[in-house]
Amino acid sequence: MQSVIIKKQIEQSLNDVLFQKTYSQIGVLVDTNTESLCYPIIKNSLPTHELIRVEAGEKFKNLESCQRIWEQLTQKGFDRYSCMVVLGGGVLGDMGGFCAATYKRGIDFILVPSTLLSQVDASVG
Repeated sequence: MQSVIIKKQIEQSLNDVLFQKTYSQIGVLVDTNTESLCYPIIKNSLPTHELIRVEAGEKFKNLESCQRIWEQLTQKGFDRYSCMVVLGGGVLGDMGGFCAATYKRGIDFILVPSTLLSQVDASVG
């Protein structure tokens, strides 16, 4: 199911969406910027989760970074019934969406865009 949810209180809204389905694991994909600026806003409202880190910037939007994401998912025991929350801008949204779609034939992912441009880009597709 695909849907676009627009809310002011991300903490409660994200938690509500995550509890609509039972996931074996939840991962939050962040880059070095969103880890320090955005993640603190949501981390305490999320159920138990794993943090998946990558470097920030357009130059890291490549298959090598995707490989690091897949390796972290595998090392942390993610399976087909896991969910990845992607917390970031356009680069992280593109890369996280691709990695979620290709890991174990596709796992659920929730995109939490952190910039106005990524919000518009994510809503248009």
